[in-house]
Amino acid sequence: MSVITNIRKFWERFEDEQSDLENALIKKEYDIINEIVGGLNEEVNSISGCSFFVEDVSEDFEMTIDPGPNKTSQYIAAQIKKMAPDNVKKTWRINAVLQPLSQKAIEAAVQIKDETYTLADLYVFYEIEPQSQTFEVKMYCPGYQLIENDEYTKEMSMYLLELAIGQTYYEAYISSVEPLTAPLGDTKDFCNLVDFYSLMQDTIEQNRWKEYSSPLDIYSIYEPNQDFAHDSLRKDMKIIFTTHPMLVEETLGEKNDVLLDLKAKEGEYGYIYYANPFQGKDNALFRQELSKQLDGTISKLNLGKVIGGAMGKSFSYIDWIVYDPEGFEKAFEQIKKQLDPKVELHYVTFHEFMN
Repeated sequence: MSVITNIRKFWERFEDEQSDLENALIKKEYDIINEIVGGLNEEVNSISGCSFFVEDVSEDFEMTIDPGPNKTSQYIAAQIKKMAPDNVKKTWRINAVLQPLSQKAIEAAVQIKDETYTLADLYVFYEIEPQSQTFEVKMYCPGYQLIENDEYTKEMSMYLLELAIGQTYYEAYISSVEPLTAPLGDTKDFCNLVDFYSLMQDTIEQNRWKEYSSPLDIYSIYEPNQDFAHDSLRKDMKIIFTTHPMLVEETLGEKNDVLLDLKAKEGEYGYIYYANPFQGKDNALFRQELSKQLDGTISKLNLGKVIGGAMGKSFSYIDWIVYDPEGFEKAFEQIKKQLDPKVELHYVTFHEFMN
């Protein structure tokens, strides 16, 4: 079994229930919808850690595979979307992350004491940070003054903001979120929470900020404090770039929670490495081109995806999420035969490296 075989089984089940689900959505038969979606949600959650829901507020059929902030779940959700059968793609819009102002957001309600609040009852006070291209957010809800636990109101604010603007905008453009028990009186920079997404869109467009189509497009850069005289694997790294910051932080700190999470879903994290063939900038250009070449081949086979890499004093690294470990290793052996023999590639799982 592997992530890929699990995804194929999910889509087989979806196709078995597709007609019944579509008819129930058209007729708004919510008992049937809830029963079918409940079963699909259980399966998606077991193979990816994501939740699954469908929309019935537009003319199109729409499903969302919602991974939340967990990067492993985000990678698998993107792969589930990628592997959707053609007959499903013809009639369904498929989202691999939570979208802004989804039906889930529209229906969201928070009960505080005897009052119920929706997104329309909340206000965002914001400060734009041009240098980092982010927003600092403070959120006001009239009911917050009734809650004594500040951590709870902060978590609630983060969750409701994510519902309003979607996962991609939340990860890309929000630098901080704080709750308010009273509105700020000394600023004009505020709006209703349901209007904040469009305000962000306008700000990003007008100021020509970098745009992202997915949280997996967001790279973080690390410069580890390592002894650069050290030539051993992953100990010589001078710069790391990744779409999975927690994986980097955990492996540098010799922890393995992220690794175990993916292992439980029948995949693995690993890296390809090779001795640097050049000096200086030429090494970086070679690594970049090789990474693109390998990612194009392996991704096309649905076996894995490049998630980052590193430049070291002695070695260069290309980091992977692997959806089918057995298939990946077979493909990797074939690919090596077609490459320049001057560069000898090796693959190591992070589990092997940590042990």
